[in-house]
Amino acid sequence: MKSKAQIIVVEDRPVIQQRLSDLFERESNFVLRALCTSAEDALERLKETPCDLMIIDLELPGMSGEELIPCVSADYPRIKLVVFTVFEDQARIVRLMRKGIDGYLLKDTGDELLLAELSVIMLGGAPLSPRVARKILEDATSEPAAAENPLSEREVEILNLTALGLTYKNIADDLNISHNTVRVHISRIYEKLETCNKTEALNRARQLGLLG
Repeated sequence: MKSKAQIIVVEDRPVIQQRLSDLFERESNFVLRALCTSAEDALERLKETPCDLMIIDLELPGMSGEELIPCVSADYPRIKLVVFTVFEDQARIVRLMRKGIDGYLLKDTGDELLLAELSVIMLGGAPLSPRVARKILEDATSEPAAAENPLSEREVEILNLTALGLTYKNIADDLNISHNTVRVHISRIYEKLETCNKTEALNRARQLGLLG
């Protein structure tokens, strides 16, 4: 990097603040411009403090780090946003990546690796802590659990006839049951599939592999 990257840290834990402050003080590629203990403080600092990269803790008093991210990206799109956290659950990581973060690093990342990852981010990369990356890869490549069929054999039969375009009367005649019985079955199908109408029920049934 030709010039020092200017950093704002948003972190309310003194021990983490001190760690990052010491780290950037002895690192020639970065300069710490502000240490903020809340998201609200960070937004105020941004009005007058130059920033190339913001390091954000997720658990903050008041507005959370996750709530802060879209606020910063909307008003300051050139700022790189890096989550620095202890949380490594896959759903949270993917959700934040969709919000446009530039990196997701865990707080137990060693200092040398942390600096290397931040340098990569400033050069346009979007790294994850190695353990986080492995977790996402494992979740993405694992076989999904087979969805359970909530319907009875008769309900599946009626649903398939519905998919063929048969009316309630046609289905009743075909299965030798009453028109009202068909309606009851259809109502239960909607309830079990958590749908509200024929189209939703058929789409859900296809997802479950229930249509022949």
